[in-house]
Amino acid sequence: MNRLRTVLGVLLLMMVASCGDDDYHYPSVKLEFLTALSGENGVLQSVLTDEGERLDVAVDGTGLSFKADTATRIVTNYEWMTTSSGSKGVRLYAGIVPVSPTPRPADEFKDGICTDAAEVTSIWMGLDYLNILLAIKAQNQSHAFHFIEDQVLTDAETGNREVYLTLYHDAGDDLQAYTQRVYLSVPLQKYLSDLKGEKLTVHFSLHTNDGTVKTYDMDYTL
Repeated sequence: MNRLRTVLGVLLLMMVASCGDDDYHYPSVKLEFLTALSGENGVLQSVLTDEGERLDVAVDGTGLSFKADTATRIVTNYEWMTTSSGSKGVRLYAGIVPVSPTPRPADEFKDGICTDAAEVTSIWMGLDYLNILLAIKAQNQSHAFHFIEDQVLTDAETGNREVYLTLYHDAGDDLQAYTQRVYLSVPLQKYLSDLKGEKLTVHFSLHTNDGTVKTYDMDYTL
């Protein structure tokens, strides 16, 4: 978990830093979770919205680096624009990479399970992802996040599937000083790839600040 803590800690610090830009209003833009698609040279070519629309990228202002021929989950502001050649594309403004690891069973967390408190500000289904806006108490230290796969059940008759997930959150020794925003996007491809039915239900649980466990039941319909 040391490497996980380091990587996700860096992501958290990036997200916390980005919250200071919330007061700036971009012209006619939308803030969304997107799947960024890069070409063979690592240059961002297009983005896929959670409505399934693929948009060509005219200007990439995210400041992010992408590996060649990859799909990367991002959160960014974007707006439509006309390029110098007259074609239509989108301009991406500053972006971040949300916490988006593939869920793992509890026995794969070799350093144990941590379920420090957090609160869900909003949660909704995207295209092959469960998007979550999280609020945590933090000061200046890195936090580690992941998704614990507790149980996967498939109905033998309908082929529908239910997945039970718990938020992994290790706050370390950080003080609960300020409320900070964290973007999470749970990849659902491993549960959808061989789905025989028409519905995937995700039960997402987390430990909250009042000491209780809260569960959100979200349906993904093919």
